[in-house]
Amino acid sequence: MAHLNANALAQQIIADIQSGSLADDQLKLPAEPELMTHYQVTRYTLRQALKQLGNMGYTYQTHGVGTFVRPQQTTNSIALEHNGGLADEVARTGSQLTTKTAEQRLIDVADADFLPAASHFEAGEKLIEIRRFRELDGQPYLMERSYYLQSVIKTIPDSALYDSLFNYCEQQRETKIGFIDQSIMSEPLPAAASDFMALPVGAPSLVVQDESYLITGQLLAFSKQYYNYKMAKLFMVKKIH
Repeated sequence: MAHLNANALAQQIIADIQSGSLADDQLKLPAEPELMTHYQVTRYTLRQALKQLGNMGYTYQTHGVGTFVRPQQTTNSIALEHNGGLADEVARTGSQLTTKTAEQRLIDVADADFLPAASHFEAGEKLIEIRRFRELDGQPYLMERSYYLQSVIKTIPDSALYDSLFNYCEQQRETKIGFIDQSIMSEPLPAAASDFMALPVGAPSLVVQDESYLITGQLLAFSKQYYNYKMAKLFMVKKIH
């Protein structure tokens, strides 16, 4: 059997669905034995991956019939419950998220623009502040301001700012991400995001606030993403049964 884990398998299945090479004309996936053979994985790994896809809203199961792709989720909307970085989720829709400009600096916690309400910080604690301006298919899409605890992750190479910070952290032995809390709100668009998006300062902005925690429960980072309201389309699935 291959060494694909459930997360990697889920992403591969999504990619194959998007390419049109997996589901049939009824948007039905092959049966479990066929999928196990195709991907060379165990039944346990396959079922974990299918469970992820169901929780993320990409597929649904009908007892005695099989697993089907939800066609309305193959449009240009972004799943809030995606397992991975935002760039990987955007790629699922057939688009490309790129970082136009990025910068980082080391600051005192007292100089942060915002802090998680439920977390306690020691006086003088250091944060790595990162600001990224990101484009969707060449158009201004979001401004991201993130703070990483330097006590948890010592340094972040500049090259990682132009790639996936999520994937960079996942590749480090000490910073495996266990869960991410997200809140959605509206805030006035700050001047920096206004200049990038060519929108008025103070205009209403869709904001997604993240708090990322390690598998140990330790806070790793917190951030806000200010989205261009003309382009942002987010969704999540509310499962009933």
